Amino acid sequence: MIHTSDSHLGAPLAWMGKGAAEQREQLKRTFAAVIDLAIDESASCLIIAGDLFDSNRPPASAVRFAIRELTRLTIDTEASIVLLPGSHDHLSENSVYTSYRDEFSQVAGLTVLGVSGETCARDERLGIAVHGQAPRSNRSSIHQLADLSPDPDIPFNIAVAHGSVTIVPGAEEDHPITQDELSAPGWAYFALGHWHSWREIKTDGAPAVYPGAPELMAADQGGSGHVAKIELRGSGARVSQVRVGARVVAEARTDVSDALDTADVVRRVIRDAPADPGAVLRLTLTGLLDVSSAFDEQELMDALADQYFAVCQPTMNYHVRLTDADLNDLPEHLVVGRFVRLMRERFEQAGADQERGEIEAALQLGVALLEGKDVLG
Repeated sequence: MIHTSDSHLGAPLAWMGKGAAEQREQLKRTFAAVIDLAIDESASCLIIAGDLFDSNRPPASAVRFAIRELTRLTIDTEASIVLLPGSHDHLSENSVYTSYRDEFSQVAGLTVLGVSGETCARDERLGIAVHGQAPRSNRSSIHQLADLSPDPDIPFNIAVAHGSVTIVPGAEEDHPITQDELSAPGWAYFALGHWHSWREIKTDGAPAVYPGAPELMAADQGGSGHVAKIELRGSGARVSQVRVGARVVAEARTDVSDALDTADVVRRVIRDAPADPGAVLRLTLTGLLDVSSAFDEQELMDALADQYFAVCQPTMNYHVRLTDADLNDLPEHLVVGRFVRLMRERFEQAGADQERGEIEAALQLGVALLEGKDVLG
């Protein structure tokens, strides 16, 4: 089987700026790559664990594209397709799956769970049954796995759900899934969706896997870009992680201490994260910057724009060295003000120039850290 989720076809991706339209097309190309993989592997079943579309009002072109690709799979193989609506494309009166019900019904071997009230898709030929309850709203406290039961007459029972596993006991999750539900006996595999990065959940039961979004949806989702390939055997399910996504996240933490100007910072960033026109840059700036530096944050963004596919707004954890006047303005009744006074006393007591320089640097770093900046990287 091939297990995927969270393709989010039609997503606006506004955070990518001028690259948003191209990335929307990449979402389609990557979904086509998932279908190619299923064909190349002669997959018996494709499971889509929610959020094939980013909303219940996706562009009609995105719907037509998805139906063409699903049809292509069924023409080239005898694969069954089981599609669970998700939280973005949940099953409702105005769901994309009800609005285009006739079109989806033309795809041979496709079951959209819940559209006709079904909670199970069986393939007697393969000895597989895929069980799932379609979400009925974007947010919900309903446990989708709670009322599902494996069919004792079927060799391989798979449960599919779109929601969040409760990792911290007592935490309230959206579309909750509990560890106990994932440890229930009789299941061969738990096909999960909703989280956008690959994750295998440790349980006492069958393998439970989030394949993540097959293509990058947000810069903090470096674990996206995969699908799960599952081999069902009498001894248990064997899971493999397969890369399908095109876009990657390049992360860099760059020290801007004593940088002369923006060009100097650009050189340091590319040193820490080599230029890659296909990558999304996620940048954190740290260190101590002289007040006389000609560094400008917007100029940095503009200069890096041609080096990467998209550049996220950097996390500014650097600290501009404070002048004596700035330091004098820090209230002494606060910890930071008292820290400045004590460090100045040590500075006056120091003998060698090197020791004074170290105390001055420690003073600036200490003030930055007390103000909550991760200047040390």
